[in-house]
Amino acid sequence: MGIEGFKEASVACCGGGPYRGDGSCGGKRGIKEYELCDNVNEHVFFDSIHLTDRACQHFAELIWNGNHTVASPYNLKQLFEL
Repeated sequence: MGIEGFKEASVACCGGGPYRGDGSCGGKRGIKEYELCDNVNEHVFFDSIHLTDRACQHFAELIWNGNHTVASPYNLKQLFEL
């Protein structure tokens, strides 16, 4: 298991090449062949540089309300409450 609740943290949902990291999602960059995963919510990365919406939500929640091991010395919620 990858990052909390994600099944795949090292292979992107869309793209080609190793780890689907060649930036070809949707036939871009002149590369016609690419793969698309079945369930984007299982992946941390959508393509070679973009996080999935679910991963963005997960990290935003950690920044907003994470404990001191994630956001230190304060998370954003604590800063707004000061």
